[in-house]
Amino acid sequence: MGTSPTTGQGFYSGDWKDVSDVCRVLNIGDGKMSQIDKGLVERYQEKIDREIDALLSTVYVTPIIAKNFVQPDGTTKSVFPGDLRQAALYWTAGLLLATEFQNLEPNASESATNYIENSRRMIFALIRPNHWMRGHERRSNISRTLPSTMQPPFYPEANF
Repeated sequence: MGTSPTTGQGFYSGDWKDVSDVCRVLNIGDGKMSQIDKGLVERYQEKIDREIDALLSTVYVTPIIAKNFVQPDGTTKSVFPGDLRQAALYWTAGLLLATEFQNLEPNASESATNYIENSRRMIFALIRPNHWMRGHERRSNISRTLPSTMQPPFYPEANF
């Protein structure tokens, strides 16, 4: 798994192969798939991670750090929340396809755009008070004396 040069921890979207697999689902062709390599994907992963941090910074302390959670098999594993990982994975794949491959088939272009839009909706859902990321430190925007868990968050923009 690659690590972010900014934070020194893994990318929110996971390994670059995961992003490549999401791109492969859209059948963009073997010639274009051969252009998707580790360096290219990691540039987009870093870009999306910083964008997610910027969006979540009004509610959470960023960068988001992987937390240790007990897995169903009883082992403890350091993971990012599932919604954050899924949003980062599809946003990275959508942005990579939309910017690197301008002449895709209409269905693939529309799917890439939908990946980006749905991922942004998922990130904005994490800002809402009814969908918190478990175990992550929240910011206080109202009062320095009131714990952040007891107050509503500040909404930077509408949830699409």
